[in-house]
Amino acid sequence: MTKLLRDLKQGDTFKRKPEAHTTFIRGHYNRKDEFGPANYSCTDTDDMNREIFLKPNTIVYLEG
Repeated sequence: MTKLLRDLKQGDTFKRKPEAHTTFIRGHYNRKDEFGPANYSCTDTDDMNREIFLKPNTIVYLEG
């Protein structure tokens, strides 16, 4: 099942591709400012030190 990242709640898990092994947890929202565009922080479930920042309109995949 696919959804936009903005439609997930904080703490929900998702994958970036349907066949991906890595799952991410949607974190907090960063508003647009002089440092960059608006995005969500997403943390790897296996490695808490790995964090990516994705745009709110990113399509993500949910299990189930």
